[in-house]
Amino acid sequence: MNSKLDFKSNHSSQVSVMGDLQRLLRKGEYAPFTSPPILESKFVQVNERGQPVSIHNQPSCVTIGICAVDPSSPAPDAMLVACEVPMSPQESMTNFWKLSEEPTHMEELALTRFFPLKFVELSVHCADKHHLMLKLANGHCYYLELCAPPDQQQNLFHLWLQFLPLLKPPENTCNTKADVTCKDFGKCHKKAPSPNNPPKN
Repeated sequence: MNSKLDFKSNHSSQVSVMGDLQRLLRKGEYAPFTSPPILESKFVQVNERGQPVSIHNQPSCVTIGICAVDPSSPAPDAMLVACEVPMSPQESMTNFWKLSEEPTHMEELALTRFFPLKFVELSVHCADKHHLMLKLANGHCYYLELCAPPDQQQNLFHLWLQFLPLLKPPENTCNTKADVTCKDFGKCHKKAPSPNNPPKN
């Protein structure tokens, strides 16, 4: 079966509602990633037993998007990870005084991680609980529980299952080392710099 055809088919079958990560990328702040993710979902980090991982007594939540860095690429090649980070004082005041019927949020979504798909492995950890396992090239594993409305949970998880075969890293890169140091996968204290100017280790 042609993976390119599967990829296009899965892409077209996804719900057309734009997600938070897609809206963030469309702002153009992260220049290499202006095209929207092919598949985007919110996840809660859990441990291997399925128990929620809390940071500062708060659930560790992330938004994960699978995309092609090159919009013309026939297959996905990157995983983007975003999470809520505190707004700057200026942005907080702007939102505080903005007239809106919706509640004010003092946090905003920011892109915090970028992984070439050849350096990650995504697999099913527990299908019944909608848990995925993300394994990085350095051996670290993270367990993620799909977070979606009850009426969409099953269909969305099935969509991820359809994508998993397309996200398998090439066999010749399984021993490749990558600089992916992140102790707390969903822990974000400040906004990540632009991918054009990665932080120094």
